[in-house]
Amino acid sequence: MTLVQMRYFYEVCQWQNITKAAEHLHVSQPTVTVAMQALEAETGLNLFHREGRKITVTADGAKLLSKVSYILTEVARLDDEIRDMAHRHAKVRIAMPLQLGVVFLPHIFGEFRAEHPEIELEIIETGGVSALQMVEEEKLDFALTNYTADFSARLSYAKLFDCECTFVTRPDHPFAQRHTLSISDLKDEPLIMLDSKFFVDRLVQDAYGRAGEKPNVIHYSPYLHTVKNLVHAGIGSTFLARPSVLPTDGFVQIPLIDPIFINSGLVTKKGRQTFDDVRLVMNYLRGLTKELLGDGKKKSSDDDSGVRRNGGSRNR
Repeated sequence: MTLVQMRYFYEVCQWQNITKAAEHLHVSQPTVTVAMQALEAETGLNLFHREGRKITVTADGAKLLSKVSYILTEVARLDDEIRDMAHRHAKVRIAMPLQLGVVFLPHIFGEFRAEHPEIELEIIETGGVSALQMVEEEKLDFALTNYTADFSARLSYAKLFDCECTFVTRPDHPFAQRHTLSISDLKDEPLIMLDSKFFVDRLVQDAYGRAGEKPNVIHYSPYLHTVKNLVHAGIGSTFLARPSVLPTDGFVQIPLIDPIFINSGLVTKKGRQTFDDVRLVMNYLRGLTKELLGDGKKKSSDDDSGVRRNGGSRNR
């Protein structure tokens, strides 16, 4: 007995009329008639009393109908569960670097979690190359991070804003009172830089190269706090994305005359299924970006956020 035969049998029993059952099933009347004849032949049971066009269920038919009704109910429940599994995710895994986390995480763990307690979030505090590699390896659902669009053709990039990189130093530095600086001003400046896993290093190298200079990097570190501690100690200065520098750090941020911007946005794996819960989190972050960054116009050098939304941006 096939599932199709069960559905035909159930509808015939409900309507007590083959023509009406066929109309409800959107099939022809002969199709249902042949299916019921085949079902009686296969089971060896007399399932119906036929009185003209009216059909009533026999005692054996009623017993079979009880079993069939249960099976069809369970099949419908299974279909619902499968659809739910296809649209829901047990856990949404996101990568986000610290410099963006200080802006977005309070809202995610506050407002979003209060509105959607059913969604379990796992935030991995990493960004740049590491985050993109984890997305590519499908260890994450997506990353909100800085990126360069040529990193991998297997990833999909949705830019939300541009993040300005500035020269960061101590308040007692000779350049601390300057409003802007050129690469030529900084050609001999000792630098403490985040290592090559962070896109800021690549962009700074490119900026110096365009000016015919090479940055004087005396130390690379994979840790933001190490870079900050060495700058505090007077070992050198650095370049960081504006959100990386907090008011409590006590640093001075000075933009370049020819500013450096990093793409920042949502990165996903091409071809990977996007579950409803994942899409909900991503849409929340898109909306939050618009709320936090306003009209998306380019920020001035005095703006604390140093970010601007996608649109009308210069090439980085």
